[in-house]
Amino acid sequence: MSFKSSAKSFGGSIWNGTKKTFRYLDNRPWLFSTVIGLMLNFIIECLHRHSLWEGILHVVKSPLPFLFNALVIATTMAICSIFKKKHFLWLFASTVFLGFGIANCVLLLLRITPLEWADLQVVKISLITKYLNYFEIALIVIVIVAALAGLVVFFVKSPKSKINYLREGITIGVFIAVLAASLLTFRATDVLLSKHTKNLANAYKQYGFNYCFLCSMFDLGIDEPPKYTQSDIDAITSRLDNAAAMNTDREDQNALVQNNTKSPNVIFLQLETFFDVNHLSTVEFSEDPIPNFTELQNKFSSGYLGVPSIGAGTANTEFEIISGMSLEHFGMGEYPYKTILQTDAAESICYNLKNHGYTSHAIHNNTAVFYDRNIVFSNLGFNTFTSLEYMQDVDYTVKGWAKDNVLIGCINDCLNSTDGSDMVYTVTVQAHGKYPSDYEGELPISVTGFSENDAIRREFEYYVNQLHEVDRFVADLLTSLQERGERTVVVMYGDHLPSFEINAEDLEGGNLFATEYVIWDNFGLHKENGNIEAYQLGAHMMELIGFDDGVLTKLHQNFKNGEQYLEWLETLEYDMLYGEKYALGGKDNYPYQTTDLKMGVKDVTISDVDLNADGTVTVKGENFTDYSRIILNDTTLSTVLVDNFTLTTEKDVKLTTGDHLAVIQVDNSGNALSSSKYYLIGGTEDKPTVTVGKDNIIYRTRGFKLSTAIAIIVSSIAVIALSTTVITVIRHKKEKAKADTENNSKSL
Repeated sequence: MSFKSSAKSFGGSIWNGTKKTFRYLDNRPWLFSTVIGLMLNFIIECLHRHSLWEGILHVVKSPLPFLFNALVIATTMAICSIFKKKHFLWLFASTVFLGFGIANCVLLLLRITPLEWADLQVVKISLITKYLNYFEIALIVIVIVAALAGLVVFFVKSPKSKINYLREGITIGVFIAVLAASLLTFRATDVLLSKHTKNLANAYKQYGFNYCFLCSMFDLGIDEPPKYTQSDIDAITSRLDNAAAMNTDREDQNALVQNNTKSPNVIFLQLETFFDVNHLSTVEFSEDPIPNFTELQNKFSSGYLGVPSIGAGTANTEFEIISGMSLEHFGMGEYPYKTILQTDAAESICYNLKNHGYTSHAIHNNTAVFYDRNIVFSNLGFNTFTSLEYMQDVDYTVKGWAKDNVLIGCINDCLNSTDGSDMVYTVTVQAHGKYPSDYEGELPISVTGFSENDAIRREFEYYVNQLHEVDRFVADLLTSLQERGERTVVVMYGDHLPSFEINAEDLEGGNLFATEYVIWDNFGLHKENGNIEAYQLGAHMMELIGFDDGVLTKLHQNFKNGEQYLEWLETLEYDMLYGEKYALGGKDNYPYQTTDLKMGVKDVTISDVDLNADGTVTVKGENFTDYSRIILNDTTLSTVLVDNFTLTTEKDVKLTTGDHLAVIQVDNSGNALSSSKYYLIGGTEDKPTVTVGKDNIIYRTRGFKLSTAIAIIVSSIAVIALSTTVITVIRHKKEKAKADTENNSKSL
């Protein structure tokens, strides 16, 4: 027998064996489900670790979590078995599980935190392009489209199976019962994670991808405490009020700081991915990357800040500081910005400072809809929100992140907008990852000792030089605030460590969940160093200026070293967000109401509209940006930003009497965030020709617009034409009558 014949015979044997095996499993769906569950879960865990060997070690070291995660897949497959198109559903479910595993694998190449449900809620094309190039995005799209096309073809061609409903029903019941019993047993015995953890990367590795990802979907909110009645809450709040009344240090600080003068402005400066890189024990720099921050640490109150995440999670550090609540009491990987704060208002530094006449502003040089801040900030008590869409003359990094120097003007605009005291919560973005390894520009600061991988070293070097620019921005901001001559407190800190493989032993402090904070002021606050948690920082700032408003504020200021501190904190958080709100007088008396959030601290206005000779429209006004769009009768026009005071349309536009025109600010998807007042074309104040609110119309009081003139000319022509027609008809009738009379005379 020839080699070719032998190979063909061998291949045929394998194929026949595979078909027999599949038929055998196909007739035993419980066994098929089990085998597929084990195989798929092993592949997913190997993808998560980027290593076949690490996947094998996971099976050996954590067999029970591995089997549970396989059981999740197997149960899904068993449920599919009860449908006639079970083969298609098996393939579809396998594709979904494998797809999430691949997505997680890719994401872990870009950052150190794994895929969470919240990632799917905040993903946007504008964000994806900062991590992947267009070729990579196109490749992913092609793969997804091909997979979907394959599924459609298989759905059409896959056969229908005869189903033994009794057998499959029993099988499904057994799988679900085993899954439920395993879940309850494993969570009770800590085989599986039963409480929130900061280190999601470690949790996913220890407890498995499927389980942790499902926890991020369904394990949300705060569980009701074992002791939760009105009397329990009253006992806590009574202790808080008594302690606050006895806090003479806070009262002395109030007398010292307030001193019958205007309360100091308060600025929170949350610096994206910022930490003191000088604390990396094995890394050396050609010069100090953050000299200004280093000097501030030496001169003002400073220390380590415990944050809730690594490599990502800006919104969660933000949440802890603004609300005073701890993420450890919420679900795994939960972002309250995407859950409870979508609908419910919560205690915050904004509401607490409002009692003392403060106006609260939020600033972020990223898009307004990221993490739904344009919705959430209303439920945290902010009065205004200046996002990237309202910023002018913005510079960008090579990765498309807005540089932070634009924030200096934005902060001053907020302080200028009121006569009273202001609280400005500013979130920066310049140092955000992903970082390029092929950057060809000048990098003044060089790095040695970070990584043996040259590409990673170049990425880190780029990051360090971005930190250097952020450090310069901090110095320029403080100089600007000093020149204002107003008493001001600036609380600055990093939101989390960057997404590099940094181990605890690489840091002098030995804590991956710690950045640094500094509290700067220009009126002589006492320097006091110490480490603090992010959820305590707002109350700490309040204490520095002599205030203790807020239930959680009193708790943090007076009991942070107490034995019942964390228990009380969790109980109060549940009560305020998910319970009966006993601590605040009950639901009917809940003091925190959603604010009417104003987008942009400065109004976008229109002063004039002109129709150009080429048919395009020019709009004059103020505070226009790259995100400004002209809207005509509710239709958004293609718009060009000429400068901060001028917009034009790209194409010719027809304007007629009664048209109303405005300028809207849009997000990256073209959705309107806010609108200027309407500009009415050819109308008068006495007889507006469009149905809009009177307060939202700017009436043109001088001259005619070209459209109005055209309307008058057309109307005049119409009148002349009608008059001519009437005269012609009358004349024709007279001539006909005269002709008829003459004909009758001739007949006689």
